[in-house]
Amino acid sequence: MSERSNERITDELLICDSEEAYVKRLAEFLLLKKEVAVGVRTCSLPENVEHFTEIGNVKVLLISEEVPYHERKRVFAGKRIVLTREHCADLGIEETELNKYQSVNHIVKIIVQTLSEHPSSILRRKYGRKKIIGVYSPIHRIGKTTFALKFGKELAEGENVLYLNMEAYAGFGGYFPWKEGEDLSHLLYYSRQENDTLGVRMTSMIHRMGSLDYVLPIKVTTDLQAVTTEEWQNLFRRLSKESIYETLLIDIGDSIGDIMGLLEMCDWIFVPYAEDIYAKAKMEQWQYMLEVLKRQHLNQSEIRINMEQNMRQAVAEAITELQKREGMSGC
Repeated sequence: MSERSNERITDELLICDSEEAYVKRLAEFLLLKKEVAVGVRTCSLPENVEHFTEIGNVKVLLISEEVPYHERKRVFAGKRIVLTREHCADLGIEETELNKYQSVNHIVKIIVQTLSEHPSSILRRKYGRKKIIGVYSPIHRIGKTTFALKFGKELAEGENVLYLNMEAYAGFGGYFPWKEGEDLSHLLYYSRQENDTLGVRMTSMIHRMGSLDYVLPIKVTTDLQAVTTEEWQNLFRRLSKESIYETLLIDIGDSIGDIMGLLEMCDWIFVPYAEDIYAKAKMEQWQYMLEVLKRQHLNQSEIRINMEQNMRQAVAEAITELQKREGMSGC
């Protein structure tokens, strides 16, 4: 098992463990990590390792602690990660120990860091212009996040899309799983560290809904409110340079300190709306605010979506309108 799409894979890792079901699950997960440009081979017996190293370009061997050190060293002299249940009694100084039953995302992170002294060399990147699509509405409880996620999933069928939720109460336990782990606040922190490899950090942070990738939202509202416009700009800049994503889809809530600053960064802004009298009043006030703040130019990027139609129609309209606008602008 080593194939992935049609592109040439130059580096490979080999997983050797007698627990074949575990090996199969881990290999499948690694192959689904579309941001990691590495092939995966598997075997259950250490005597097969030498065969795979002869026919492929194996950079790292993940091997069970059940195989003694002298045997591990004999079959593969390169970088080795020893898969353990608790602690490996005969770990070599050149080996990395890894608990096989911890988070698969953490396992991926260790593998990426081990694959190269320059881990970013085995991470996929997309070069060229990236676009930022914002979803914002002055009208609350209109289905904005549901629309953003369904629109993002549809968009992600044809390109790599990263969804970032920037709402005070993003919907843990509903839209997103309530789990511990790194979220958007951690991604922002890593983006501030210019000597850090953001792409490597992201490999253990990415979750998926269908084809759509996302990072867990910030859990504490005050942390979200404290993020400056410059920090958002820096994050988007680094994601554009160091990730595989052609499109960043940002779901903007009213807790953002500088909403206008964020909207200014967007190539397109989807604005869900409704036709009732109260919704119309809010849209009129929104337009008035743009004029007062001299941000009328944002209207040129704005794509309004009527949410009184069903969600499937709303998403289809959004995709069609985006294609039309991009065709007109030459994006």
